[in-house]
Amino acid sequence: MSSHLEAGASGSPLTVRQKLEYGGLAIAGWVLRKLPYRAVVAVSKWLGTIGYWVDSRGRAVGLQNLDAAFEDSKSPAEKSRILHASYQTFARTMCELFWSPRFHEIADSVIRTEGVSPADRERPAIYVTNHFSNFEWLGQNLVSTLGPGIVIAQRLKNPLLGAYFDRLRSTTGHEIVPQERAIGRMLRHLRSGGYFCAVVDLNLDPREASVVIDEFSGLKTCVTQIHAALAKHTGAKIVPSECRPQPDGTYRMIYHPPLEFTDDTPPAALAQQCWDVLERGIRDAPECWLWSYKHWRFRPSGPGHERYPAYGNSASRFDAALRRDFPDGEPGMAA
Repeated sequence: MSSHLEAGASGSPLTVRQKLEYGGLAIAGWVLRKLPYRAVVAVSKWLGTIGYWVDSRGRAVGLQNLDAAFEDSKSPAEKSRILHASYQTFARTMCELFWSPRFHEIADSVIRTEGVSPADRERPAIYVTNHFSNFEWLGQNLVSTLGPGIVIAQRLKNPLLGAYFDRLRSTTGHEIVPQERAIGRMLRHLRSGGYFCAVVDLNLDPREASVVIDEFSGLKTCVTQIHAALAKHTGAKIVPSECRPQPDGTYRMIYHPPLEFTDDTPPAALAQQCWDVLERGIRDAPECWLWSYKHWRFRPSGPGHERYPAYGNSASRFDAALRRDFPDGEPGMAA
Protein backbone atom coordinates (compact mmCIF):
# COMPACT_ATOMS: atom_id res chain seq x y z
CA MET A 1 0.00 0.00 0.00
CA SER A 2 2.85 2.40 0.71
CA SER A 3 3.83 2.61 -2.98
CA HIS A 4 0.25 3.55 -3.91
CA LEU A 5 0.38 6.37 -1.38
CA GLU A 6 3.61 7.83 -2.74
CA ALA A 7 2.89 8.35 -6.44
CA GLY A 8 0.01 8.50 -8.86
CA ALA A 9 -0.39 6.55 -12.08
CA SER A 10 1.71 9.12 -13.96
CA GLY A 11 4.52 8.89 -11.41
CA SER A 12 3.93 12.40 -10.04
CA PRO A 13 3.83 12.77 -6.26
CA LEU A 14 0.41 12.64 -4.67
CA THR A 15 -0.88 15.73 -2.92
CA VAL A 16 -1.87 15.88 0.72
CA ARG A 17 -5.46 16.40 -0.37
CA GLN A 18 -5.43 13.22 -2.48
CA LYS A 19 -4.06 11.21 0.43
CA LEU A 20 -6.66 12.65 2.80
CA GLU A 21 -9.46 11.89 0.30
CA TYR A 22 -8.31 8.32 0.04
CA GLY A 23 -7.90 7.96 3.80
CA GLY A 24 -11.37 9.32 4.50
CA LEU A 25 -12.97 7.10 1.88
CA ALA A 26 -11.12 4.01 3.08
CA ILE A 27 -12.18 4.64 6.68
CA ALA A 28 -15.81 5.22 5.64
CA GLY A 29 -15.78 2.00 3.65
CA TRP A 30 -14.26 0.06 6.55
CA VAL A 31 -16.92 1.35 8.94
CA LEU A 32 -19.77 0.54 6.54
CA ARG A 33 -18.52 -3.01 6.01
CA LYS A 34 -18.67 -3.56 9.77
CA LEU A 35 -22.41 -2.79 9.76
CA PRO A 36 -25.16 -5.28 8.97
CA TYR A 37 -26.76 -4.78 5.57
CA ARG A 38 -30.02 -3.29 6.86
CA ALA A 39 -28.07 -0.71 8.85
CA VAL A 40 -26.16 0.27 5.71
CA VAL A 41 -29.45 0.90 3.89
CA ALA A 42 -30.73 3.00 6.80
CA VAL A 43 -27.52 5.03 6.99
CA SER A 44 -27.63 5.70 3.26
CA LYS A 45 -31.02 7.41 3.58
CA TRP A 46 -29.59 9.87 6.09
CA LEU A 47 -26.53 10.47 3.94
CA GLY A 48 -28.73 11.06 0.89
CA THR A 49 -30.81 13.60 2.78
CA ILE A 50 -27.68 15.42 3.95
CA GLY A 51 -26.37 15.44 0.37
CA TYR A 52 -29.66 16.81 -0.91
CA TRP A 53 -29.58 19.80 1.44
CA VAL A 54 -25.84 20.48 1.20
CA ASP A 55 -25.49 20.18 -2.59
CA SER A 56 -27.25 23.36 -3.69
CA ARG A 57 -25.74 23.28 -7.19
CA GLY A 58 -26.74 19.68 -7.81
CA ARG A 59 -30.19 20.40 -6.44
CA ALA A 60 -30.61 23.29 -8.90
CA VAL A 61 -29.48 21.09 -11.81
CA GLY A 62 -31.81 18.31 -10.71
CA LEU A 63 -34.86 20.56 -10.61
CA GLN A 64 -34.03 21.95 -14.05
CA ASN A 65 -33.74 18.40 -15.38
CA LEU A 66 -37.06 17.39 -13.87
CA ASP A 67 -38.72 20.47 -15.35
CA ALA A 68 -37.29 19.62 -18.77
CA ALA A 69 -38.25 15.94 -18.65
CA PHE A 70 -41.73 16.16 -17.13
CA GLU A 71 -42.72 19.79 -17.80
CA ASP A 72 -46.12 20.41 -16.17
CA SER A 73 -47.07 16.75 -15.78
CA LYS A 74 -45.66 16.80 -12.24
CA SER A 75 -46.07 19.49 -9.59
CA PRO A 76 -43.11 21.36 -8.05
CA ALA A 77 -43.69 19.42 -4.82
CA GLU A 78 -43.56 16.10 -6.69
CA LYS A 79 -40.34 17.11 -8.41
CA SER A 80 -38.72 18.08 -5.11
CA ARG A 81 -39.77 14.75 -3.60
CA ILE A 82 -38.35 12.85 -6.59
CA LEU A 83 -35.05 14.75 -6.39
CA HIS A 84 -34.71 14.16 -2.64
CA ALA A 85 -35.34 10.44 -3.15
CA SER A 86 -32.85 10.42 -6.04
CA TYR A 87 -30.10 11.60 -3.68
CA GLN A 88 -31.05 8.84 -1.26
CA THR A 89 -30.98 6.26 -4.05
CA PHE A 90 -27.50 7.31 -5.18
CA ALA A 91 -26.24 7.33 -1.58
CA ARG A 92 -27.57 3.80 -1.13
CA THR A 93 -25.83 2.69 -4.32
CA MET A 94 -22.49 4.09 -3.16
CA CYS A 95 -22.84 2.68 0.36
CA GLU A 96 -23.67 -0.72 -1.08
CA LEU A 97 -20.64 -0.49 -3.37
CA PHE A 98 -18.48 0.01 -0.27
CA TRP A 99 -20.21 -3.06 1.20
CA SER A 100 -19.51 -5.14 -1.94
CA PRO A 101 -16.91 -7.44 -0.31
CA ARG A 102 -19.85 -8.85 1.68
CA PHE A 103 -22.23 -9.00 -1.32
CA HIS A 104 -22.29 -12.82 -1.23
CA GLU A 105 -23.83 -12.74 2.25
CA ILE A 106 -27.10 -11.19 1.10
CA ALA A 107 -27.29 -11.93 -2.64
CA ASP A 108 -29.75 -14.81 -2.31
CA SER A 109 -32.10 -12.96 0.05
CA VAL A 110 -31.95 -9.43 -1.42
CA ILE A 111 -31.50 -10.00 -5.17
CA ARG A 112 -34.07 -11.47 -7.56
CA THR A 113 -32.60 -12.05 -11.00
CA GLU A 114 -34.80 -12.01 -14.11
CA GLY A 115 -33.95 -12.64 -17.76
CA VAL A 116 -30.51 -14.26 -17.58
CA SER A 117 -29.46 -17.92 -17.33
CA PRO A 118 -26.31 -20.05 -17.78
CA ALA A 119 -27.39 -20.61 -21.40
CA ASP A 120 -26.52 -16.97 -22.08
CA ARG A 121 -22.84 -17.89 -21.87
CA GLU A 122 -23.12 -19.28 -25.41
CA ARG A 123 -23.05 -15.82 -26.99
CA PRO A 124 -21.02 -12.71 -26.16
CA ALA A 125 -23.06 -9.91 -24.64
CA ILE A 126 -22.97 -6.26 -23.65
CA TYR A 127 -25.27 -5.46 -20.74
CA VAL A 128 -26.17 -1.78 -20.85
CA THR A 129 -27.78 0.33 -18.16
CA ASN A 130 -28.20 3.89 -16.89
CA HIS A 131 -27.25 5.57 -13.62
CA PHE A 132 -30.44 4.09 -12.25
CA SER A 133 -30.81 2.56 -8.78
CA ASN A 134 -27.94 0.17 -7.95
CA PHE A 135 -26.28 0.02 -11.35
CA GLU A 136 -23.09 -1.13 -9.58
CA TRP A 137 -24.57 -4.39 -8.29
CA LEU A 138 -26.38 -4.96 -11.59
CA GLY A 139 -23.05 -5.97 -13.10
CA GLN A 140 -21.66 -7.75 -10.05
CA ASN A 141 -24.82 -9.84 -9.85
CA LEU A 142 -24.08 -11.48 -13.23
CA VAL A 143 -21.00 -13.32 -11.92
CA SER A 144 -23.04 -16.00 -10.16
CA THR A 145 -24.81 -16.90 -13.44
CA LEU A 146 -22.32 -16.10 -16.20
CA GLY A 147 -18.98 -16.13 -14.43
CA PRO A 148 -16.60 -13.14 -14.27
CA GLY A 149 -16.64 -10.41 -16.92
CA ILE A 150 -14.51 -7.30 -17.27
CA VAL A 151 -14.75 -3.85 -15.70
CA ILE A 152 -13.09 -0.82 -17.28
CA ALA A 153 -10.96 1.04 -14.75
CA GLN A 154 -12.11 4.60 -14.20
CA ARG A 155 -9.63 7.41 -14.70
CA LEU A 156 -10.13 9.76 -11.76
CA LYS A 157 -8.16 12.87 -10.84
CA ASN A 158 -7.13 11.10 -7.66
CA PRO A 159 -5.56 7.77 -8.74
CA LEU A 160 -5.93 6.38 -5.22
CA LEU A 161 -9.71 6.69 -5.46
CA GLY A 162 -9.74 5.01 -8.86
CA ALA A 163 -7.76 2.07 -7.52
CA TYR A 164 -10.00 1.86 -4.46
CA PHE A 165 -13.20 1.72 -6.52
CA ASP A 166 -11.59 -0.81 -8.88
CA ARG A 167 -10.94 -3.13 -5.95
CA LEU A 168 -14.55 -2.84 -4.81
CA ARG A 169 -15.91 -3.57 -8.29
CA SER A 170 -13.73 -6.64 -8.66
CA THR A 171 -14.71 -8.28 -5.36
CA THR A 172 -17.17 -10.66 -7.05
CA GLY A 173 -14.57 -11.81 -9.58
CA HIS A 174 -14.59 -9.30 -12.44
CA GLU A 175 -11.29 -8.46 -14.13
CA ILE A 176 -10.24 -4.81 -14.08
CA VAL A 177 -8.96 -3.47 -17.42
CA PRO A 178 -7.05 -0.15 -17.64
CA GLN A 179 -8.96 2.50 -19.56
CA GLU A 180 -5.99 3.04 -21.90
CA ARG A 181 -6.33 -0.51 -23.30
CA ALA A 182 -10.08 -0.81 -22.97
CA ILE A 183 -11.22 -0.99 -26.61
CA GLY A 184 -8.81 -3.70 -27.66
CA ARG A 185 -9.43 -5.70 -24.51
CA MET A 186 -13.21 -5.45 -24.92
CA LEU A 187 -13.00 -6.61 -28.54
CA ARG A 188 -10.89 -9.64 -27.63
CA HIS A 189 -13.10 -10.42 -24.64
CA LEU A 190 -16.29 -10.37 -26.71
CA ARG A 191 -14.76 -12.40 -29.53
CA SER A 192 -13.84 -15.06 -26.99
CA GLY A 193 -17.49 -15.26 -25.87
CA GLY A 194 -17.30 -13.02 -22.82
CA TYR A 195 -19.47 -10.16 -21.60
CA PHE A 196 -19.20 -6.81 -19.91
CA CYS A 197 -21.52 -4.14 -18.52
CA ALA A 198 -21.65 -0.51 -19.60
CA VAL A 199 -23.40 2.60 -18.29
CA VAL A 200 -24.59 4.47 -21.38
CA ASP A 201 -26.39 7.62 -20.22
CA LEU A 202 -23.39 9.92 -19.73
CA ASN A 203 -23.60 13.12 -21.76
CA LEU A 204 -20.67 13.34 -24.22
CA ASP A 205 -19.30 16.15 -26.33
CA PRO A 206 -20.26 15.80 -30.03
CA ARG A 207 -16.54 15.69 -30.85
CA GLU A 208 -16.24 12.38 -28.99
CA ALA A 209 -17.37 8.99 -30.30
CA SER A 210 -21.01 9.83 -29.69
CA VAL A 211 -24.43 9.75 -31.29
CA VAL A 212 -27.51 11.88 -30.70
CA ILE A 213 -30.66 10.30 -29.26
CA ASP A 214 -34.06 11.60 -28.23
CA GLU A 215 -35.00 11.46 -24.55
CA PHE A 216 -38.36 12.16 -22.91
CA SER A 217 -40.05 12.90 -26.25
CA GLY A 218 -38.09 15.91 -27.41
CA LEU A 219 -34.80 16.33 -25.53
CA LYS A 220 -31.78 15.54 -27.70
CA THR A 221 -28.46 14.53 -26.17
CA CYS A 222 -25.11 12.98 -27.16
CA VAL A 223 -24.30 9.59 -25.66
CA THR A 224 -21.73 6.89 -26.30
CA GLN A 225 -21.96 4.58 -29.30
CA ILE A 226 -19.28 2.16 -28.08
CA HIS A 227 -21.75 -0.63 -27.27
CA ALA A 228 -23.29 -0.38 -30.74
CA ALA A 229 -19.91 -0.38 -32.49
CA LEU A 230 -18.59 -3.34 -30.50
CA ALA A 231 -21.76 -5.36 -30.99
CA LYS A 232 -21.66 -4.88 -34.76
CA HIS A 233 -17.96 -5.85 -34.89
CA THR A 234 -18.25 -8.97 -32.74
CA GLY A 235 -21.83 -10.22 -33.10
CA ALA A 236 -22.43 -9.67 -29.41
CA LYS A 237 -25.98 -9.14 -28.23
CA ILE A 238 -26.99 -5.90 -26.50
CA VAL A 239 -29.07 -6.44 -23.37
CA PRO A 240 -30.74 -3.41 -21.73
CA SER A 241 -30.63 -3.99 -17.99
CA GLU A 242 -31.99 -2.28 -14.90
CA CYS A 243 -32.12 -2.65 -11.14
CA ARG A 244 -35.55 -2.00 -9.62
CA PRO A 245 -35.78 -1.47 -5.83
CA GLN A 246 -38.80 -3.06 -4.17
CA PRO A 247 -40.90 -1.79 -1.22
CA ASP A 248 -39.50 -4.52 1.04
CA GLY A 249 -35.92 -3.34 0.44
CA THR A 250 -34.98 -6.04 -2.07
CA TYR A 251 -33.91 -5.58 -5.70
CA ARG A 252 -35.22 -6.94 -8.98
CA MET A 253 -32.31 -7.26 -11.38
CA ILE A 254 -34.01 -7.21 -14.79
CA TYR A 255 -32.09 -8.21 -17.91
CA HIS A 256 -34.42 -7.42 -20.82
CA PRO A 257 -34.56 -9.35 -24.10
CA PRO A 258 -31.64 -8.52 -26.43
CA LEU A 259 -32.16 -5.77 -28.97
CA GLU A 260 -32.90 -6.75 -32.55
CA PHE A 261 -30.66 -5.17 -35.19
CA THR A 262 -28.87 -5.90 -38.46
CA ASP A 263 -25.48 -4.98 -39.87
CA ASP A 264 -27.16 -1.97 -41.50
CA THR A 265 -28.65 -0.59 -38.28
CA PRO A 266 -27.03 2.81 -37.60
CA PRO A 267 -25.29 3.20 -34.22
CA ALA A 268 -27.64 6.05 -33.33
CA ALA A 269 -30.65 3.79 -33.89
CA LEU A 270 -29.15 1.13 -31.61
CA ALA A 271 -28.40 3.66 -28.88
CA GLN A 272 -31.97 4.95 -29.24
CA GLN A 273 -33.38 1.44 -28.82
CA CYS A 274 -31.40 1.04 -25.58
CA TRP A 275 -32.71 4.31 -24.24
CA ASP A 276 -36.31 3.57 -25.22
CA VAL A 277 -36.26 0.35 -23.17
CA LEU A 278 -34.64 1.96 -20.15
CA GLU A 279 -36.63 5.20 -20.20
CA ARG A 280 -39.73 3.23 -19.23
CA GLY A 281 -38.06 2.39 -15.92
CA ILE A 282 -37.20 6.04 -15.30
CA ARG A 283 -40.78 7.09 -15.96
CA ASP A 284 -42.08 4.34 -13.65
CA ALA A 285 -39.62 5.13 -10.84
CA PRO A 286 -38.09 8.58 -11.51
CA GLU A 287 -36.60 8.71 -8.01
CA CYS A 288 -34.11 6.02 -9.08
CA TRP A 289 -32.32 8.09 -11.77
CA LEU A 290 -29.42 10.47 -11.14
CA TRP A 291 -31.17 13.80 -11.75
CA SER A 292 -28.37 15.99 -10.32
CA TYR A 293 -26.17 15.18 -13.35
CA LYS A 294 -26.13 17.55 -16.37
CA HIS A 295 -27.81 15.25 -18.88
CA TRP A 296 -28.51 17.95 -21.49
CA ARG A 297 -25.39 20.13 -21.76
CA PHE A 298 -26.12 20.94 -25.41
CA ARG A 299 -29.27 22.30 -27.00
CA PRO A 300 -30.10 22.90 -30.67
CA SER A 301 -29.48 26.40 -32.01
CA GLY A 302 -32.31 28.76 -32.80
CA PRO A 303 -35.64 29.51 -31.13
CA GLY A 304 -38.16 26.99 -29.88
CA HIS A 305 -35.93 25.08 -27.45
CA GLU A 306 -36.93 26.69 -24.17
CA ARG A 307 -37.69 23.26 -22.73
CA TYR A 308 -33.97 22.53 -22.30
CA PRO A 309 -32.34 23.25 -18.90
CA ALA A 310 -30.76 26.68 -18.42
CA TYR A 311 -27.27 25.16 -18.17
CA GLY A 312 -27.53 23.82 -21.75
CA ASN A 313 -25.62 25.67 -24.48
CA SER A 314 -25.93 25.67 -28.25
CA ALA A 315 -22.95 24.67 -30.38
CA SER A 316 -22.43 24.24 -34.11
CA ARG A 317 -20.88 20.80 -33.58
CA PHE A 318 -24.03 19.66 -31.77
CA ASP A 319 -26.20 20.99 -34.62
CA ALA A 320 -24.05 19.06 -37.09
CA ALA A 321 -24.37 15.84 -35.08
CA LEU A 322 -28.10 16.39 -34.82
CA ARG A 323 -28.46 16.76 -38.58
CA ARG A 324 -26.40 13.58 -39.05
CA ASP A 325 -28.47 11.41 -36.70
CA PHE A 326 -31.84 13.06 -37.35
CA PRO A 327 -31.68 13.71 -41.12
CA ASP A 328 -35.42 14.39 -41.30
CA GLY A 329 -34.82 17.53 -39.29
CA GLU A 330 -35.28 18.92 -35.81
CA PRO A 331 -37.96 21.60 -35.32
CA GLY A 332 -36.44 25.00 -34.83
CA MET A 333 -33.05 24.18 -36.35
CA ALA A 334 -31.52 26.31 -39.03
CA ALA A 335 -31.14 24.53 -42.35
